[in-house]
Amino acid sequence: MDALLADLQVVCSQLLPVLGAVALIFLCIFLKKLAALMDTVNHTIQSLDPTLQKVNQSIDKVQAPLDTAVKYSHTLDKVHDKAGNLMDRATELANESIARFQAGKNETDKDLNNNPETQEASHE
Repeated sequence: MDALLADLQVVCSQLLPVLGAVALIFLCIFLKKLAALMDTVNHTIQSLDPTLQKVNQSIDKVQAPLDTAVKYSHTLDKVHDKAGNLMDRATELANESIARFQAGKNETDKDLNNNPETQEASHE
């Protein structure tokens, strides 16, 4: 058993520096590809900058008509609210007038029923 452990120690002591070198090579390749990827991303972002500036200019051009549309929308909302209030008031006034008319008619009918002279005068 001691001989096996001694042989493994010899193999590992020779193999470990080789594996370390391979790991360093893979690390260098990974870092090189990462740097290339970062350069590509940087180039892509720089190429998008003029496009983003054009988009910002277009948004600025569209903003003024949108503001106008919002103002008109608020104005139309106010007009709608006022028209609704006006219709509510007109309905209430009409209901009150009808109620007064019916109340007056009922009083006139009672007067006619209670006073027979007025009925005879109205028939002549």
